[in-house]
Amino acid sequence: MIKEILDSQLVKNMIRTLFQNQEIEIIERSASFIIRLKHEPEDRIFRIILLPPKGFSGNKIDETNPHPEARKAKIEIKGGIRPNKTGFNLLKNVLKYQYYTIRNVKITQDEPYPKIGGLKNYKEEIKSSKQKFFVVKEKGTGFYHSLVNMSNEWILLVLEKELRLQKTIRLEPLLERLDKNQQKTILAFYDKVIQYGDELFEKEEDIIKTICNFDTDKIIPPLIEMLNALETGKHEPCTIYAIILKIGKNNKNVLDYLKEAVKNKSAPKYYLDELIYKLS
Repeated sequence: MIKEILDSQLVKNMIRTLFQNQEIEIIERSASFIIRLKHEPEDRIFRIILLPPKGFSGNKIDETNPHPEARKAKIEIKGGIRPNKTGFNLLKNVLKYQYYTIRNVKITQDEPYPKIGGLKNYKEEIKSSKQKFFVVKEKGTGFYHSLVNMSNEWILLVLEKELRLQKTIRLEPLLERLDKNQQKTILAFYDKVIQYGDELFEKEEDIIKTICNFDTDKIIPPLIEMLNALETGKHEPCTIYAIILKIGKNNKNVLDYLKEAVKNKSAPKYYLDELIYKLS
């Protein structure tokens, strides 16, 4: 069905209008599709989100996701898509916006992200076609959120996101003292993270095992540096986060590296603080 949706004149026109014939990439998530520029600018980006019937933007139906890369973000609900129609189907009460009103939500060590409605400061809003609203605000509202399609139709959303200033990744200085094979393995791993994001856990189990079996003093500094990866919709920083957490559960030295990284501002504070909290 996604091919019919992508081939529809309505979606093609939307892509042309938003991206001006530049090269695009289509990312498939658990229950959504994201259309983005292959090479996005560093300050403000636009994306198209396609939600299938009853689809959702999170990894799982009962989870919200963090957005530390966003200073603020806005969603516009265009409406329902029918492959044979040239206009959006205007739908009432079509989208559920599920969010927390604060940034620092305390979650258990066994959960990667806050569940839907399980904690204080959780709220829901129901939105209709043509509405525009902020999903992330600077003061913390929507830092954790998810979007759910309440209809039986495909719907199209336009995301406009203003990004926080991000650090440029510099792996080379951290790899200088490693041998050539180790350098090659770490750089290959990083390339796989950029290529697959969190699908890495399904597609590249061997390289994950290799990384987790590295000497901690050699692998943790470059992994912390990788937390600065741009988030393209594939959850690249979250993938690195999960691997550091996995290694840290078996090695107490990881905690010292994370605390030092906070002092040096080596990576986004959100990921470092969460890792320290979970490993302490």
